[in-house]
Amino acid sequence: MTTRTLWLWWSRWRADQCGAAAVEFALILPLMLVLYVGGAEISQAAATYRKVTDTTVELANIASQYTTMSAGDVSTVMNASSQIMAPYPTHSLQIVLSEITTDANSNATVTWSQPYNGAAALAPGTAVTLPSGLASPSTSYMLVQTQYAFVPVISGYIGTIPMANQMYILPRQSPSIPYTG
Repeated sequence: MTTRTLWLWWSRWRADQCGAAAVEFALILPLMLVLYVGGAEISQAAATYRKVTDTTVELANIASQYTTMSAGDVSTVMNASSQIMAPYPTHSLQIVLSEITTDANSNATVTWSQPYNGAAALAPGTAVTLPSGLASPSTSYMLVQTQYAFVPVISGYIGTIPMANQMYILPRQSPSIPYTG
């Protein structure tokens, strides 16, 4: 084979692209779409979970600054969640605001509990297990529990993703925060 023949053969082979790009694109497109949509969904879920965490922390922070809580105060605190969760919807956000009190032996029980948006309140007098190292004798804590059902865009394949968070915080202005109804 001469150099000229090799050159002609190479030129024809290089120039003959008859759909190679289309075939490559067809092979890569499904993978790229899965990566793109999956990455977008993971980012959206992470951002939503961050908002749920922020909501838990901020509601605990707000509630701990009261000296007593009435039904209107609880409603005000709970309604702040829609501002904190923005721009995400709050129709599936459930919150429970409770006061937990320990006795002289550091046994914790629920003093009062108020639900929001269909959540189940904790029954007063129910024993609660506090995180290790948190329980101090004769102390009151505010407990905020949040649950959120995240619905991804591709929910037909995944379903809803449950997200939950909770935070204990000491009252700031008084030893306890009684609920006056």
